[in-house]
Amino acid sequence: MAKQYKARQEIGRFRSGDIVGGLSEYQIQDLLQRGVIEEAKQSQKTAVTAKTEKEVKTNGE
Repeated sequence: MAKQYKARQEIGRFRSGDIVGGLSEYQIQDLLQRGVIEEAKQSQKTAVTAKTEKEVKTNGE
């Protein structure tokens, strides 16, 4: 699963609290260093859902 980043303040088209996407790695690193964005914490529910989806068999067994 790719990392997701959350805006800590308004930046371009993103508002505070929005998940930031469509940026280059350079832009992400720059914004992280300036403290404008932060890595979004994966919720426990999402982690459980992702694990469950990986365990589901698709061949009907």
